[in-house]
Amino acid sequence: MIPFKSMTKEGLFAILLLSALHLGAATRSDVNLLEASEDIRFISQQIVKDYFYLVQNHQNKSVMNDLHKGISQLDTKLRTIASATNSEDTKNILTFLAYSRDQIDETISDNYSTDNAALMLDYSEALLEGAESIAAEHSYQFSTEEEMLINIKKMQYLIERMSKYYMTFQLGINDLNNIKQLHEAVDTFERELELINAYGYTQEQASILTTLNRFWPIARKFYLDSDKAKLPNILYLSADHIEKTLTDLELYHNQNL
Repeated sequence: MIPFKSMTKEGLFAILLLSALHLGAATRSDVNLLEASEDIRFISQQIVKDYFYLVQNHQNKSVMNDLHKGISQLDTKLRTIASATNSEDTKNILTFLAYSRDQIDETISDNYSTDNAALMLDYSEALLEGAESIAAEHSYQFSTEEEMLINIKKMQYLIERMSKYYMTFQLGINDLNNIKQLHEAVDTFERELELINAYGYTQEQASILTTLNRFWPIARKFYLDSDKAKLPNILYLSADHIEKTLTDLELYHNQNL
């Protein structure tokens, strides 16, 4: 599973850039930083989700490749931020993001332990927090269509976040804060789903949305019953299916800009 595997990602942010420049609201560096920070949000959850999945499925070479590909993509995004920013605040945050990346790589190469599991969760949250801080510093006022695109990207990230915590529960890591974070991600996803349900799609996209609305309640039950059933393979495939559906809607909004 490749983070943000939509074929339209570069086109999306190019269009966002043109809109921002037209409004005089952002520079090219701002948009590059926004793109990189959005990607890091997703990758921060995807890497750790794959790590916990692999603890339970050592022989899954495809997921192993995805894990290392995610780290490689993280490196690319960190370099993008380093080359684009002149902000001292962003540079300081970047230092901690690079440290978290190195610690993730080191922990992955070590044998699994509950201590290492806790560290991986901490590092993923550090990456997420830093990425969100950078995005906030370089954001601008989005149009309605841009907001819809950002909402859908947020839903993609939330699926990875829910899946990350689901995988931890399968290993017996039942920390109350993890449970709280998973439930908050489920609630936020549902709020975002309400927004796209209210949008008013054409017939073709409405059909895609119908599929998402039919499939999400099943996935939701998997996530919320994580302490009752061990279904990591089904959950992994479920998350992938939902993300593909969201990518179809992302393409539609991209074309409407």
